[in-house]
Amino acid sequence: MSSPLWIWPILAVVLAAIGLAVYARRALGKREQTIRRQLAREASLKARFDDVFERSSDIMVVHDRRGRVSTINRAGEQTLGYSREEVRMLEPDWIFGNDYIETINQMIAGGAESQPQSLRSELSRRRGVRVPVEAHARVLIGDGQVVGVLTIAKDLSERERLENELRQAQKMEAVGRLATGIAHDFNNVITVLLGYSDELLEHIPETSEARHPAEAVRRATERASALTQQLLAFSRRQAIVSNSIDLNRIITHMDDMLRRLLGPHIKIELSLQPNLAAITGDESQISQVIMNLAVNARDAMPTGGTLTIATENVELGEEHLDVIPGPHVMLVVGDTGQGMTSEVRDRLFEPFFTTKESGRGTGLGLSMVQSIVRESGGHVQVDSMPGDGTRFHVYFPRQAAISDVPAPTVAPRRTAFVRGEGVVLLAEDDPSVRRLVVAELTRRGFTVIESEDGQAALDTFCREKDHIDILVTDVVMPRMNGAELARQAEKIRPGLKILFISGHPERAGSGVDPAGVTNLLMKPFTADTLAARIKDILAGRTQVDGRSA
Repeated sequence: MSSPLWIWPILAVVLAAIGLAVYARRALGKREQTIRRQLAREASLKARFDDVFERSSDIMVVHDRRGRVSTINRAGEQTLGYSREEVRMLEPDWIFGNDYIETINQMIAGGAESQPQSLRSELSRRRGVRVPVEAHARVLIGDGQVVGVLTIAKDLSERERLENELRQAQKMEAVGRLATGIAHDFNNVITVLLGYSDELLEHIPETSEARHPAEAVRRATERASALTQQLLAFSRRQAIVSNSIDLNRIITHMDDMLRRLLGPHIKIELSLQPNLAAITGDESQISQVIMNLAVNARDAMPTGGTLTIATENVELGEEHLDVIPGPHVMLVVGDTGQGMTSEVRDRLFEPFFTTKESGRGTGLGLSMVQSIVRESGGHVQVDSMPGDGTRFHVYFPRQAAISDVPAPTVAPRRTAFVRGEGVVLLAEDDPSVRRLVVAELTRRGFTVIESEDGQAALDTFCREKDHIDILVTDVVMPRMNGAELARQAEKIRPGLKILFISGHPERAGSGVDPAGVTNLLMKPFTADTLAARIKDILAGRTQVDGRSA
């Protein structure tokens, strides 16, 4: 039976519809696969961005189109001390500087055409501490529109700290060069002042009105000498002599002097632990630490108060940063003064930093304290708040029980006037020092042949070599230095007795190695010290700068 003719058009339409449906389904499937792949790529990119965002050591901040913070990474949380939820709730200008906020708003207003921006700013940490940062910002685009701004900021605190340390090191290098440059000439001047002060005091009766001014000149000269040595030691131009030290003994011996120095309006309380362990250091430098801390405390208590000095054997653990864990001796110097702000406390040990008015401080005292303590292998910590006084905790590595430390040897006191005999060839380029040495050694019984430099001394030695008992030569001289003079003279007469004198702290630079010198006397020195040293050498006793060789 044949089908009606009308059914064929209907069947054709149905088949076409089915074909279209199949085609559409396939097209939609491909589109769906494309969309899924695109979504997967976007999810992968987002996951990678989130991973970089969280793992970055730099601070990363995302701002929305209104400039508010959308999120911040983990490094930002740790640096600022706020959680990301707290950051989102705070007003942007509470944390970010005005320049930073203004830059972000300008970039958002500029739209998709905004160029990346770089700037330096400060972020505000919890409790108001400012963090210097270097920030780089770029707009985030979505559908051709600005949807936000991404900022990557690098914390510059460590860099600024290192830059500041470099500046301080350069400053100290300049101080050291200056101190070294003037030390030779200045020590010559002090030597002359000491010599003539002693000669004046020998001839002025105790009852004379001129006695007091002469003694004042002598004390001022000693003070000038001590200041020069401190400056050289601080700038690493002078070696520190390390010995076993009983800190309690130093404090006890300084007690009377500190009470006179601080004045009657300041009470001094000592709390010294018995059987305190020994430390290693230079006794004069450790005394300087105590002195500077005491003077600093006095200045913090202009109307009076209490200075506390305490010692204790302590055991330091890992929690004490910058200190090697182990047994230490702790020195505490505290006052009841006005205390310090965090800003002052952060700059306390900077060379030349001082809060005193002009003319009342150099800013070197506490810097010298830190330098000496570090040289001794120790560490200084400061505890201070405004209105709550200040406490310096100084930690020195412990050496041994004090009973095991030999008592310090005391050099025998020289007689008031040392006499000797012998022929001295003197090589000294400074005319004032030369005249003084010639006069004082002659008064003490020596015969002196003088020369103004090394070459002149060598010429004289060649003529008088059989009559000269000892060569006394400055180290730094024109034409021929003392080291070369000594070498040439020893070639002519082996076994010649030689005494080097020098006001220059860096002796090796002039060809004299301190480790190889058997007799060396550093300026400034007194005439009796020089005469006694020459007498010792002629008798066969050798020393290096006052210490037995």
